[in-house]
Amino acid sequence: MARKKVQLQWIMNDTTRRTTYKKRVKGLMKKAKELSILCGVEACAIVYSPYDPQPEVWPSPMEVVRVIGEFECRPENDQTKKRLNQENYIRQRVAKAKEQVVKQQKKNRRMEMDNLMYQCLAGGRGLQDLNIKELSDLMWYIDDQLKPISHKMEYSHHPAPQPGGAVALTAVPVAQKTPLEVALESLENQILMDTAPQPRDGVVTVAHTEGQDMMLPVPHDNYEDPSFWGAPFFP
Repeated sequence: MARKKVQLQWIMNDTTRRTTYKKRVKGLMKKAKELSILCGVEACAIVYSPYDPQPEVWPSPMEVVRVIGEFECRPENDQTKKRLNQENYIRQRVAKAKEQVVKQQKKNRRMEMDNLMYQCLAGGRGLQDLNIKELSDLMWYIDDQLKPISHKMEYSHHPAPQPGGAVALTAVPVAQKTPLEVALESLENQILMDTAPQPRDGVVTVAHTEGQDMMLPVPHDNYEDPSFWGAPFFP
């Protein structure tokens, strides 16, 4: 039969509290002894209680004085290196909670960008409805999604080494882009179009994903006409 889980709270009944104290302090002294023997460390225990005029000590009063004296002879840095008070404990818990919040926020943002990307690909939402921050985050997410695809394509078309160190000179076929990759690049091009500066003097600058910009003339101020840019920009 499983033991009932004890609630860590102050025991109201005096008799029960006294009995629990005697059992727990005996167990604490036993654990201190086991720790000292098994790990070979200097340990001692002192417990004050309202039930006994003298404190409970382990292993003996003289040994406790010796261990505490050796501890006080150590440098202050060694004494306080692993000491933890209530303030430091709370600070550690707060810092850990902040890290968990930041990690969860990043995870939620990636899920939001994933849903937004598929909405844009399906035509359920237009890029003109997004603000600058959403466009920037969506562009970063698309680039992040394309990286593993590019790495897999490079690895799959890399020539395998031959025995003896020779490399077979075989023709490597040109990698064909997957439909998902084409759709992601098309969506990224649309984001670049929406965030590009307005054209001046009859010329519009189109940012390219490979770092080279294209300068194209504006035909009679109709640069927003989808037929002018063609299918890659307006799928």
